[in-house]
Amino acid sequence: MKRQTSFLALSLCIASSTASFAGQQQPQPKPTGQMDKVLLDRYYQGVTYMKMGDLEKALSAFSQCALSAPQDPLVHLSLGAALQQHGDIDNAISEYRRAILLRPQDAFAHETLGVLLQGQGQINDAIEQYQQAIQLRPDVALMKLNLGIAQRVAGNGDAAISALKQVLAAYPDHLRARSQLAAAYQDKGEYQLAINEYKTITAREPNNFTMQYNLGNCYLALKDYDNATVAFGRAISIDPKVAGAHALLAQAQSKSGKYPEATAELKTAISLKPDQSDWHAQLGDVYTKQKDYTAAINEYRDAQKLNPRDVDPAYSLGYLLELTGDNAGAADAFEHVIALNSNHVNAHYNLGIIKQKLGDQTKAESEFRTVLNFNPNDGQALINLGRSYLLANDLNQAVGFYRQGLSLEPTDAGAFQELGNALIKLKDYTGARSALESAQSLSPFDKNTMLGLVNLDIAEGNKGKAEAGLRQLLERNPNDIKIMEMLADNLQDQGKTMAAIEVYQQIVQLNPRSADAFNDLGLALQRSKDNSGAVAQYRKALELDPKHVEAHINLGNIYLAQKSYPEAGVEYQKALELSPDNVLAHYNLGLVLTSQENIDGAMNQYRSALRIDPNYANAYFALALLYQSQNNVGEATTAFHKYLDLDPTGPYSEQTKTALARINMTTTGTDQSAPSDSSAGNQAIQQTQQAPQIVQPSAPPETAPQRIAPANNIQTSTEIPEGSL
Repeated sequence: MKRQTSFLALSLCIASSTASFAGQQQPQPKPTGQMDKVLLDRYYQGVTYMKMGDLEKALSAFSQCALSAPQDPLVHLSLGAALQQHGDIDNAISEYRRAILLRPQDAFAHETLGVLLQGQGQINDAIEQYQQAIQLRPDVALMKLNLGIAQRVAGNGDAAISALKQVLAAYPDHLRARSQLAAAYQDKGEYQLAINEYKTITAREPNNFTMQYNLGNCYLALKDYDNATVAFGRAISIDPKVAGAHALLAQAQSKSGKYPEATAELKTAISLKPDQSDWHAQLGDVYTKQKDYTAAINEYRDAQKLNPRDVDPAYSLGYLLELTGDNAGAADAFEHVIALNSNHVNAHYNLGIIKQKLGDQTKAESEFRTVLNFNPNDGQALINLGRSYLLANDLNQAVGFYRQGLSLEPTDAGAFQELGNALIKLKDYTGARSALESAQSLSPFDKNTMLGLVNLDIAEGNKGKAEAGLRQLLERNPNDIKIMEMLADNLQDQGKTMAAIEVYQQIVQLNPRSADAFNDLGLALQRSKDNSGAVAQYRKALELDPKHVEAHINLGNIYLAQKSYPEAGVEYQKALELSPDNVLAHYNLGLVLTSQENIDGAMNQYRSALRIDPNYANAYFALALLYQSQNNVGEATTAFHKYLDLDPTGPYSEQTKTALARINMTTTGTDQSAPSDSSAGNQAIQQTQQAPQIVQPSAPPETAPQRIAPANNIQTSTEIPEGSL
């Protein structure tokens, strides 16, 4: 968002003053004798009219003389001067050319013709006339002044400096020559030499606005912001109505970190000249430095309104909108930049980042590929292309681009961490460890990297090593509840129930208003056979959040285990009122109804569970038992087979195989049929499933452009608690 003001010296008007100089220096020629007395009197009448300012009569007199004495150069010079004052420059030039044809040695005629040609923008023709004048009168040093000025206008800096130095050698106090020399140095970028000349002038003329203004520009170009501030301040004290001086003073102040002062000066500049889009953009930059993003955004919008084709404020607007969370607005801004300049690589890159955040990975991919078309070795574009594939769950593509990008940007710790997490999902544990260790070497205590290593240890079955990693994380993040939850889960998995309970108790102390925390503590207590303690925690969870579905299910499970079937049924019904598609609630309510010998009701609940999750194997097992209790051999056989298809090594696979064998023998007459009473159904009572506790999901990529909020994922377990058939 950097902008640089062009430092151009203020133009110094020369035409009229040079003409005056030429007239003062030129000896007054006399008529050549071609005119008779009447015509000569008419000529002098014209001169008198000129002095009186009556140009019409002067032109009439000189025109008559020119018609009667066309070979007299003085007549053409005088007519040219009158035409010049009358504003008829083209005809004035013609008259001077006629005079020079008649008297080519007239240096002052060449000089004046040069002035007229320069005023018409014919710089090269003017330079030619000045050079002829100097050849004719090399003794008149001031003739080199106009040549120097013209050479400067033509961009011939060295020639201009040479001519102006010769003028100053003869006339050291000639301020116009010195100011032009200073401007010539400034045009060439020789700012210190320009400063020396401007300071010589301001020492004699401290109230010269132009010199102070140009002096400030030179200091600004040299990044001498303190002296620039002083010079622009003096210029403004001389003439406070010049808006540009306020804007340049603001630039110097901003570079010095004086943002409030710069803000005030830019507001003054804009109040004097409100249609200057650059100043609105500059004020937006100053507000950005002060982190007043709302004000900055407004200024960038104003700049865009004044100049819709200016790329810089549009890009800055997109940057701030992205920074303040207005991703849709940022996307519009960057798309506008690209419409103005399709080769604006940074706009393509940032639009890709925005599209990642908005979840449009196809568009994000397109933008990053455009960046790579401009620069195939842009490591960050490759990494972000990989990130887009990661967010689109195309892990293999993601890994490939991460690796390409990291070969070019080997210091991006976040990208290594994201690559490691992707490789864990692909079960490439060796590659994952290499990537995560690279991330850790770059950022030894990065939380997400350490979590990635913990998840890798868990994936590899190194639960003890994962525990050590989690405890190390807690040393650096002692009150991080998510890490504590992961540690508690890890301890549970290792069978360290009491240690897990201690961690859950710490979580409750840190987060006493969290229903989830009390629910998790209840589960840990329940696993330790402390049912009364578990009930107390579930009730506390429901006190904090009566709509906590998992707490209702877990409380129902305890009631079911205690054969308090009505109370268990109430809890499961409440869970289903809150979450009608909760598979566990349907399944466990089916167990309650089975225990109450409401076979049809139980079957309906199991079927509801399977409608929601057709792959829920245990519901098929429970249905098979009920069909078997009704002597519905066909349906029982189908349900048993479905269970084995879904979970061939499940906890009831062997019992299912035995049941199927008995059914087969019964149908072939080789064995007695399975018991036909409801005892099989009753045995399903103990097969409740506990509502899972909240677990910490994988940490989102720290540097990923789309921040995925950690989901409050429910762990889905297919374990049926104690109980066999």
